[in-house]
Order: sequence, then structure tokens, then C-alpha cells
Amino acid sequence: MKINIIVSADDRIRQKIKYGFTLLFHPFRVEVEFSRTISPDSPNIFYGRQFPNDSKKVLWIRASDGFKECVRQSKLPDTSDVGWLEFGGKRLPKLFGSPNPLNPAIDFDMPAAAFILASDFQDLISLERDEFDRLRAMDSLQYKLGVLGFPVVNYYSRYLKEKIEEYFGIQIEPKRYGNSDCAIALTHDVDFTTFLNFRMIRREMFGIAILNRHRLIPTDRAAKLLFPVYALFGRDYPRIGLSFLRDAERREGVRSTFFFKGGATGKQDIPYSLTSPWLKDFFRSLNDAGFEIGIHPSMNTYVDGNAFIRERKMLRDAIGHEINSVRQHYLRFTAGKTLDVWEKAGMKYDSTLGFSREVGFRNSLAFPYPLFNFAEDRISSVTELPLIIMDGTLSENKTITNDQALRRMKSLIAETKLAGGAAAILFHNSIADPIDFPGYTGIYSEVLREVKKGAFTAGTLAGVIEQFS
Repeated sequence: MKINIIVSADDRIRQKIKYGFTLLFHPFRVEVEFSRTISPDSPNIFYGRQFPNDSKKVLWIRASDGFKECVRQSKLPDTSDVGWLEFGGKRLPKLFGSPNPLNPAIDFDMPAAAFILASDFQDLISLERDEFDRLRAMDSLQYKLGVLGFPVVNYYSRYLKEKIEEYFGIQIEPKRYGNSDCAIALTHDVDFTTFLNFRMIRREMFGIAILNRHRLIPTDRAAKLLFPVYALFGRDYPRIGLSFLRDAERREGVRSTFFFKGGATGKQDIPYSLTSPWLKDFFRSLNDAGFEIGIHPSMNTYVDGNAFIRERKMLRDAIGHEINSVRQHYLRFTAGKTLDVWEKAGMKYDSTLGFSREVGFRNSLAFPYPLFNFAEDRISSVTELPLIIMDGTLSENKTITNDQALRRMKSLIAETKLAGGAAAILFHNSIADPIDFPGYTGIYSEVLREVKKGAFTAGTLAGVIEQFS
């Protein structure tokens, strides 16, 4: 099915509104065509301030002046007087309210709202960054509006679909993920592969055990001192974690993406050899069993394209095949630069966009979607799958128990299913560490069972994205 959309807007916002519409229709099996004239052969949507004087039946979505001002002044909309839409059991923010006398059911600028929430415009204009140059969750519209816990734009899409079907008397078919209407990508960032590494020994023995940077109790500090010794005798927790994740997923009949590093450009990086015998054997086991290997580039590659390409080549040479998927170390991302790095390196898929200190739907989306290139004012060739859960975000929160952390994870997975969407979850191989992640191997096993019980399509990052049709 084709839907014709006429966008009457000035050049400053035209491509952004088109992107908003692209996101709204992305979960459905429709072909969106943007034109300047009304089509006699397909449903028509007109976006603009004034309704065209035409006798054909056209759905009018009225443009707001507020969105243009936000783009022009590089600011976010005021949240103090936002209206709310009750739909699908959710309370959706009606950003950019724009009363429409001919279509009162859609009384806010929905494509503009979708753009503001989903496009990383917030990241682009944010002056408040954390110590790793990341947008802080507390500064996001999602956090301020209290909607970080569910994918708002998925519900915008459903609402628009319902209104279009009612207005034109048609049926719009949703996309699926293979045989399921929801999906979870299982992913693992491999920040280090052994405790027998100088930087790891310095971190564990000096930084954690002696200086007590993690504020551990005395018995745990003593155990950390012995971790390198344990590794010498075969109890090397990073390797145990890698094997655990691979084997647990094999038993459940699912596969995941392991993101490996190819270098070090910052003090937070712990370099490791991609050609060590143990890791070469592990790579071979992943390749043979149908897992995906992606790149987890080092700290400064989010703005350093040359370093990114060098590290990608090193990993590609080590594993013997092309790399399509990326997740930046520390989830470092800046909207004006990082996407350019990925595009020039030829990356296809990413799952960096989650908050490091809050779980939830950072971009208010739960489906694979194309990113927006602000530098060139266009849709990017890189497809994003939102990251909604990271183990460390919850394990480092000492105010909650493991049971509470697991309930929070299950809640977000359930929200993904309710929205008929897809998202990525992240568990590191460090979950085998009994001090930093006590009980987290059991939590991951329970999460796998929850995904299976929920009838999700579960798989690699690339696999979930490629099945979306």
C-alpha cells in the first residue's frame, strides 16, 4: 500500500518533518511517497498550516509554529503546558499542540513530536553533558515527562494508523519479526577478556582492592586481590563469562551479538589481543554456531573516524569476515559527529542509543529505525535498534536488590511486547564476577526464559533488524 504525503513547510524543517513521518509509518507495511501534489490513486496526507483548497479527500495534520521555533533556536519545547492523549493504556505527551478544526482527533503536530523525541535532536543541542560527553537522562524530555519507561512513538504510530484506517476505510498491516510481532536482540559488550592483563591487575588490585574505589566490604576487597591468582589457576572470570553467555544461549536455542574491541584510545580502555589462542578458539566457536561478532570501538572513536576504521580492520582480520554492527564503548555518542564516523566506516547497524545510568526507551522507540544525519539534513544509511537494558546500570545501583533489578528488566521487556516492538538488551561477560555482579548469571538465565516465554523473536542485532518486514 502507498500513502502520499504532501509536506508544506520551509526548507529549515522540511526534511525533519519527512523524517518524523518516516518513523511514524516505519512499523507498517506501507510505502510512503512524498510529493507536492495530491495523488488520485492513494490515501493523501497534507501537512501544513493551511488546508489546501481541493475537493479530494485528504487527511490534514496541521503544522505548528512551535516546532519551527525549536529548530531555529536549537531548544526543546516547554514541558510545563503539554497536553496528554490517552491511548492504548498509555498517557502520551501531545507535544506541539495544534488545534485542527477539520480533524480534531489529531490536535497536535505528531510528526514534529516524533522527530523531537526520536531523532537525537536533544543530543545535538544539549549543552549539559556528563563526564564522558554523553546526553544525561535527567536532561531528556523523556525523563522530564515521565515517559522513559515505554516507547511513546510506537503508540503515536498506532494512533495515526487507527485514524487513517477510520478516515480512508482501509486496513494497514503491521510489520513482523519473522513469525512474531515482537523481538529482542541479545547483545554482549566485551570490555576485557582476562584478568591476566596489566591494566586489569592494576584496576582490580590497586584501584578496587587497595584504594577501594568501589567501596567494598573487607572480604570482597581481599577477594579482588586474589582474582589474578585465581585466573592463573583457571578461574578467569571474564573468560568464564564469555563461555557462560555462549553456552546459555545455545541451550535456549538462541543466538546473540558479541561486541569485541579492536584497540585502545582512552584510559578507560583495557586492550586485549585479538590473536590470543583462547580468543581465536572462541571466535571460531561463535562463527560456527551462528552468533554475530560486532565491533565495540574504543573510547575516542566516537569522534575519531580514522581510529574507528583501524580498529574495525583489526577485528575483521582476526575473525575472518565483514563486520556490520557496532556499539560504542561507554555508549559514547554525539549526534553531530558519531553518525558520520559510522557511515564513513560502512557500518549498517548500531545499538548504542541507551542511557548509561537509566534503563528505558531513550529515543521513545521500540523498533529498528534509520538514524537522522544532522550534518547533511537527511536520513542515514545506519539502522538503530534501541538499547533498553544494560546490566551495569542496575547492578551499580546499590539501592535496589537483584529481585528488584530483575523485575525492572522484565517490565521493560513486557513494554516492548505490549508495543509490538523490538529492542536490544546488554549483558557483559563480566557478569561472572561474583563481587561486581553477584547473582547476575542467574538473572541473565531468567531473562532468557522470560524472552522465550514471551514468544519474542530472539537473536543477534543484525538478525532482528533484517527480519523486520
